[in-house]
Amino acid sequence: MIALRDRCRSRRAAPALVAVLLLSGCAGHQLSSARTAFYAGRPAEAAQLLAEAKTTGRDRVLVLMERGTMRMAAGDYMGSVADFIQAHDEVERMTAVQVAQGTTSLVVNDTVQDYTGVPFERTLLHAMAAHDHFAVADWEKAAVEARRILNTLEDKARGDYPDVAYARYLAGFCLQMMDDESNAALQFRKAAALVPGLAIDDRTGRIGPASAASGPAELVCFIFIGGLHNPAAGSSVSKLEKTAFAEIHHEGHLLGRSHNLSDPVELAAKKLAKTAARVAIKETVSYQIAQDNELLGELVRLILVGILEQPDLRRWETLPRWLQVARVPCPADLTSFDVVFKNHQGVTTRTVSVTEPLARRRNTFVSYCRDLPTSTVVAPTLAPAPAAVDPATR
Repeated sequence: MIALRDRCRSRRAAPALVAVLLLSGCAGHQLSSARTAFYAGRPAEAAQLLAEAKTTGRDRVLVLMERGTMRMAAGDYMGSVADFIQAHDEVERMTAVQVAQGTTSLVVNDTVQDYTGVPFERTLLHAMAAHDHFAVADWEKAAVEARRILNTLEDKARGDYPDVAYARYLAGFCLQMMDDESNAALQFRKAAALVPGLAIDDRTGRIGPASAASGPAELVCFIFIGGLHNPAAGSSVSKLEKTAFAEIHHEGHLLGRSHNLSDPVELAAKKLAKTAARVAIKETVSYQIAQDNELLGELVRLILVGILEQPDLRRWETLPRWLQVARVPCPADLTSFDVVFKNHQGVTTRTVSVTEPLARRRNTFVSYCRDLPTSTVVAPTLAPAPAAVDPATR
């Protein structure tokens, strides 16, 4: 009976596996080309390569995450946030279906399932959407994303994945911009607790040993360094690589530096551990069967581990390697600044002049910058700031 049931399951799984491999091969080619263009400093071209990509297959959420990041870097903030919102909606829908069906991945591996991202990716999905809202000074919608970030960081949603200090800080900053000082301070404290040795003033959100520094205005620049995809190294990113950073300059004067809060490579390590655990379970199942029937046990192992255990290598590869924040005093009439990227030894690797995005709320300027090989971050002409909307809606 057991052998018959296993044979039936394997026969049902085989056609599905073949179909997924064919579909993922097509999507994989588009994603690979787009990612290569993105890291070559051509985010608009990269986004265009995915403009016609199908978002109906098992990789639809991944495609939306990648395209949203590419559009964000290209200055298409509204197109970017639309992708992130759609990705969120798809994750919600698919998660509800999986819960209703009691989906398991013991026999059928993760590659034959719809990609919904691991918990930290779902958290950063809302973090990136918040940056899009910052770019057009839509503080209300950024606050909505902050609440969504906090929802994804609850124990039930996060499971045994680690907390995300960068997301905690970003949520705190969003709340601070909406004058929710007490909840902002709570998130700043939680972020500080996740990064030993890094001082974060929970009253102001200022970071580092010079956190008491002040000026006529303040610049909060979210810094994205490196990436999870390295075309030259076959997408391999070393966990041991030492942390880079950035300095903020204005008219030749150093305003301050960035501080690292999260490393998605470390966050992603949990996914590899889960794959190893699943393989161990399958090995145990086949071993137990082999105690009664050695041939059947080897057959089950061949099916569960040798055939069906295809490692799920899908991931949001245009995410930055390091997620950092620079919070520095600046002139009250700030219209541009330079971001000087440096490696862990302090050697300059790239300088980016930033004029956009550069939004302002009272005496706080907000921007972001990524170390793509481009000379300037250019954004389209912005429409007037939208009217206030209900924070509970998009």
